[in-house]
Amino acid sequence: MGQPDGADETAHARVTSYDVARLAGVSQSAVSRAFRDGASISPDMRARIQRAARELGYAPSNIARALITQRSRLIGVVATRNTARNNPDILFHLGHQIQEAGNRMLVFTLPDTDSGEGIPDDLFAYHVDGVIAATSLPDEVLAACARRRIPVVLFNRTGPAASVSCDHATGMRDLVSHLVRSGTRTPAFIAGPADAPVSVERLNGARDAFAAHGIALDPVVHSDYSHEGGRAAAAQLLAICRPDTIVCANDTMALGVIDACRHELGLRVPEDLGVTGFDNISQSAWPSYALTTVAQPFEQLTRTAVRMLGELVEGEAMPRERRLMPARLVVRESVVGEGHSGPEAIPAAAQERNPP
Repeated sequence: MGQPDGADETAHARVTSYDVARLAGVSQSAVSRAFRDGASISPDMRARIQRAARELGYAPSNIARALITQRSRLIGVVATRNTARNNPDILFHLGHQIQEAGNRMLVFTLPDTDSGEGIPDDLFAYHVDGVIAATSLPDEVLAACARRRIPVVLFNRTGPAASVSCDHATGMRDLVSHLVRSGTRTPAFIAGPADAPVSVERLNGARDAFAAHGIALDPVVHSDYSHEGGRAAAAQLLAICRPDTIVCANDTMALGVIDACRHELGLRVPEDLGVTGFDNISQSAWPSYALTTVAQPFEQLTRTAVRMLGELVEGEAMPRERRLMPARLVVRESVVGEGHSGPEAIPAAAQERNPP
């Protein structure tokens, strides 16, 4: 038996706020207030409207709300593939903090360079309320954001915009001081890409810190932040010299160095060669690595970035303000002598030994 004309269309028609209003016996404006935080509506009426909404399967439209408020509640997060692949904690914490603030995250992933090239037009097509950039943004992109009144926060780098960053130089200084106390005299460095601002800051911080102790940091080999890149860089570096410690610009490369030493180069870590990293990713604490590293305060960094962006959206912060977050030395067992250096050798504010 066939259905009456229009029955199929009716069955699939989207439920609207007017349908909820009719079922609940209230006005459409009351339905709108029931789903808007802070709106004036009695608890009984809100409960009646929400019961009707559940019965009809209604959910308020964020698109319609955006047309009214001129806010999409979307935050664009721009990152390179290196960041997404090697440091997923950043995206996890950003997503959590953005959602806690009542917004949603749109991730735009760029190639493995840090030049900011290839910023998609979708960044503007989605009418994002703001941008958090874990990569460098060209001046023309920043200018385009300014013209559209889209605030930008640079994450873990500095530039001509508001920024939130880890104190890479101080973190490296604390690490180097500990290495020198532990006996390091001939260090080498595996850096990230030559155009990566974070790697440059960490390399310069390590070089200056060793120089303060009368030690040259040489050689320096560049890689791509990856585990495989760390393995390849270890082989390249050890073919030309034999340092007593390899300092890496991030943990992922450091883990690659350890694996290359143990499984390809016939070296023991830490007995034959010390290895350190930077970031304190979860794998660095695994017993098979026990990597000494410098911890970035990811939760504090992401919370601050999201809060600052919210302040910029509301016009409550300076557009070029810079906020610096402290790093923390994490001492484990990937350098000989670390297990015998007393707690007094490490500044109390920076020390964490074998965290769970």
